[in-house]
Amino acid sequence: GGGKRLAWKMSVDLSYPLVPSSGLHDSLDAWVTYQALGLCAERFGTAAGPTGLESEIAEATAMLGPRQWHTDDALGIGGLLFDACRVLQLAAARRLRDRRIAVALLHASLEGLESLIAGEQLSGPAEYRLAFRELGLAIGLRAVPRMRDILDANTELASNDIQTTVSRLADYVPMADEIETFWLGRDQQSTRTWQEHRDINAVMLATSLVPDEFLAA
Repeated sequence: GGGKRLAWKMSVDLSYPLVPSSGLHDSLDAWVTYQALGLCAERFGTAAGPTGLESEIAEATAMLGPRQWHTDDALGIGGLLFDACRVLQLAAARRLRDRRIAVALLHASLEGLESLIAGEQLSGPAEYRLAFRELGLAIGLRAVPRMRDILDANTELASNDIQTTVSRLADYVPMADEIETFWLGRDQQSTRTWQEHRDINAVMLATSLVPDEFLAA
């Protein structure tokens, strides 16, 4: 009886939801992904014009809601950062003209990082931490230098607000090295929390160490 929304997790055959509730950033991720697919269609399609994703983009736009994306969760912050990077890439490619969503994502990322640091969530022993969530943050932090490069090459996107926020985010980039170094340790990888999520941990660690293909538009 409510508005249209996404289910957080579906069955393998997509016939029913395993977890029917929606994640905080699910509609945002859908919107960014559809926009990126639209850019691919424009680049590699045989003709200019509609990409076939207009209804999906409209649905995702309607589900964005009030755009309150602040979180102090490491993985969530990482997602905000690489979504912000993709939005700036889409804006540079003239796929998007409204920069307000980029500003909102950057502000939410910075606020989240400040909350995360204040909560000292990355300072405990490995057995009380989840590697894939922290490595998601590391991947997002790897997007910050790319965002600076985009702004340098596309000065029309570089409003004072965006420039200032990206510069402040750059102060946190060394955290990515700290997270990777921690989870590369043999002792940390022998813990129960690493072993229970070994597959996704390995994929996230590899992506953080070599992030360019993942972060490219």
